[in-house]
Amino acid sequence: MTDLNTLTKPALNDMLAKPLTASALKQTAKDDLVAMIEAQPPKLTAMEKRVLVAYLDAGIDANGAETLDAMLADNMTWGDVPEIAQRTGLTQKQVQGVVASLSTKALLVITDEGVNGEGPVQQVLADDGIRVAFDLMAEGTEAKAEPKARKPRELPDRVMLEPGKPEDMKATKAGSKRHLMAEALAKGATIEELMATLGWNKDTVSSALRTDMGALGLGVERKAGKYYLLLPKGVKRIPAHDADTTRADALVAACK
Repeated sequence: MTDLNTLTKPALNDMLAKPLTASALKQTAKDDLVAMIEAQPPKLTAMEKRVLVAYLDAGIDANGAETLDAMLADNMTWGDVPEIAQRTGLTQKQVQGVVASLSTKALLVITDEGVNGEGPVQQVLADDGIRVAFDLMAEGTEAKAEPKARKPRELPDRVMLEPGKPEDMKATKAGSKRHLMAEALAKGATIEELMATLGWNKDTVSSALRTDMGALGLGVERKAGKYYLLLPKGVKRIPAHDADTTRADALVAACK
């Protein structure tokens, strides 16, 4: 460990969480700088914070002491590597490394003494470790980290289905599921939006993009996560017929 008294004042100043200005540093004695550094809470990694809170959780579970004074009066923050690994979700090797680091920072005591003579419990928080752990808990630090949200897989842009020839195109019934899908695709829609429009699940929608649109002679293209309708060359609108329009008339109208 570095002897702070052998360092220069500028080097000591760099070790402060909030370094002094040049004028303030000039007026501050070296012994005072050393005292300021020693009084600073140690810098902790994210894993070290989680492990400290895990030991504190173990103590609270053991004696129900949920305040700093109560835990200092009855320190039951005992734990071992397997238990802390389970509480944090870290591997035992990771916990062993953190335990060694916290020990050098005087926040954790490594001991072979058992609790009340029962079993070889190996670690317990030092008083400063208890204080830091309570501060971390108050800041919202938890022993087990929240799982990272998986980044959605981005699908490449491409033509999913080429449109057919105009003469192979078929008209669909106005208001039908196929018609609703084609209209949504004409504006551009995500899979989720198509699911909401059609009331279908994801697999059915994904299949219908090829089967239903293909059956009508229409194509489908994917761009930036959305799906778009591709009409055959020379076709200007989706051919749809109703009670007053024949399929043939709908096809003719779609090309006008």
